[in-house]
Amino acid sequence: MTRIYLFLSLLFLGILSLHAQVATIVPSSYVPGNASVAYTSDWQPFQNPAALAQTSRISMTLLYENRYVTSELGNSVASLAVPTKYVNVGASFSYFGYAAYNEMLSSITLARSFGKVLHIGVEFDYYTIYLSPSERYRGTLTAQVGAQLQVLPNFVIGFNVFNPVFSKIKTDLLTKPLPSVFSLGTNYQLHEKVSWLVQIDKEVHSPMRWATGFEYAPFDEFTVRVGGYGSDYFVPTLGVAFKFDGFRFHLHTEYRYPLGLTMMGVLQYQFQ
Repeated sequence: MTRIYLFLSLLFLGILSLHAQVATIVPSSYVPGNASVAYTSDWQPFQNPAALAQTSRISMTLLYENRYVTSELGNSVASLAVPTKYVNVGASFSYFGYAAYNEMLSSITLARSFGKVLHIGVEFDYYTIYLSPSERYRGTLTAQVGAQLQVLPNFVIGFNVFNPVFSKIKTDLLTKPLPSVFSLGTNYQLHEKVSWLVQIDKEVHSPMRWATGFEYAPFDEFTVRVGGYGSDYFVPTLGVAFKFDGFRFHLHTEYRYPLGLTMMGVLQYQFQ
């Protein structure tokens, strides 16, 4: 059992170093290439909060992400989006890890559109980590701020900052700073059915990351997504989405050598 915990701890450290641009608790985006900062079609939990401003119906989302076919590296997310007359409201909860080590992130998101051009969102997050029975749970508050600007009818610029207050968690064993990530991206609709997304991310203490991808919707009920991202090397992503009645199902995959495959499944329901 000790060897198993040691192996998982080393694997966690490897993942943290490879995912330096975002916190481990934040799930990947199903947007092609994870270039979600300027994506306007859906609001996704813990991504750019400005996207919530364009939500017009109450919706619920369940998400599960598994990294490298390891059950201890699963991330479960539930969220709710409620549009109102003055401001749209979202609530999200994420759980990552297993019994001996886990992280939780809870958030309340507020977003509003200013005309049809500018959309602004603010997210308040509470992050907790469980390290050991002696340390128990430790937590800290942080935030996320984002904006999306419709420059042209077919061109959107997005901006987002995760953890602008440089929050960190201090325990007797360690001090864990949360990453502070600045993201800038574009969404260019090349055709009625094709969109091209580009994004760059900069974490304060990490190299810059780039991301890009294409989304193709041959008809309303089906979408294909192809993209990739990287810093030191390229990580390809591939995904599909299906829609019928008020339900939407998203499947997202990415392959990171040498760790392996990451898969995500998302189920959404929009109330009619």
